[in-house]
Amino acid sequence: MWYNGIMVFEEIREEEFAGLEFACGSFLQSVEMYRRYRDLGREAYLVGVRDDDGKIVAAGLILARKWRFGKKIMRVSGGWLMDYDRGDMAEILRFLTSQAKEFCRRKGGMVIEISPNIVSQPRDNENKVVEGADHLGVKRELVRLGYKYLGEYEQAKWTYVLELTGKTPEGLLMELRTTHRQLIHKAEREGVRVRELGEDELGILKRITAESGERHGFQEPEVEYYRSMKKAFGKKVKFVVAEIPASAVREEDLEGASGVFEGDSGVFEGDSGVSGESSGVREGYIPLAASMFVDDGREIVYLYSGTIRKLQRYNGAYAIQWWAITRALEEGRGRYNMYGVRPVAGNGVYRFKQGFRGRVEELLGTFALPVGWLGRLYLARLKEREFGEIQ
Repeated sequence: MWYNGIMVFEEIREEEFAGLEFACGSFLQSVEMYRRYRDLGREAYLVGVRDDDGKIVAAGLILARKWRFGKKIMRVSGGWLMDYDRGDMAEILRFLTSQAKEFCRRKGGMVIEISPNIVSQPRDNENKVVEGADHLGVKRELVRLGYKYLGEYEQAKWTYVLELTGKTPEGLLMELRTTHRQLIHKAEREGVRVRELGEDELGILKRITAESGERHGFQEPEVEYYRSMKKAFGKKVKFVVAEIPASAVREEDLEGASGVFEGDSGVFEGDSGVSGESSGVREGYIPLAASMFVDDGREIVYLYSGTIRKLQRYNGAYAIQWWAITRALEEGRGRYNMYGVRPVAGNGVYRFKQGFRGRVEELLGTFALPVGWLGRLYLARLKEREFGEIQ
């Protein structure tokens, strides 16, 4: 415990952390994520800053990742939890930073990485900066405190969100790009359904995201990741698949798509009713696309997804997005977060998300604070990166 006469820095209890409500909160900074890390045997800490009334005014889940020479990278995914708009923000952030630095030094840390879940500058659907409150002052304060700005580094800096407060499914549907609305209706007419996957069916999600990952150049998670998230978050995590009746699919499309589940008995072979993780068919339905979502109570986050390329014409991705949006509305969530995007002309994923008529959110980015001379040497080799720079 460290005390400066006004504030105290200390480790806090799980129930205290779970009860915190900050606008910058996310599933990344949650007690469920803390428990997941601990269940996986990883080193994690819950820390907080109390004011002189005992109220927690800042907090964070710190994950330690082993590096070399017995040192560790200390990561605060989603950034410090605090009110970045309050008048004494700089004072709280200064105290939090100094004490977290000492805390991590004692735990063997050499660098603290944070990615604040706050908007840098407000933007619109076309990625143009618009009027509104920004947090560029927070960026300047972090740099003053010794953090090095890394830009987009490990965690998505550019996201795409839909505001849902006050919206209805009917009204929101009419706001969509005309082609998006038409394709959603087309999927419905052709019998496309969206259902949740059981834990014994996660192989379907893995196969589909692997096919998409190979096509788009990203590394999809292993099935064990999905299982650990489900164990930690329970009903807050959803795995879904969009499927179409086999009778509605052209024979040549079935033949072209069967490679995704190559070697799985019964896959894409009529109405066999085969189910389970090893098969893509259930009750005569053919999988088109699959996704993972996290509901943290404030928003539903679209985290991982994939579509079988040879079956894209059946619009499974559109069906899944509309399922998630309507579910978020039903659950009373304030927004639907379509998560990472690269808002540059010609990017297909960006254009797809734009059709839902949300907006681009430019988050503050990742910052790293050195802890000791080794941390300074480590950070000296890291260069700032912004969207579009894929290495």
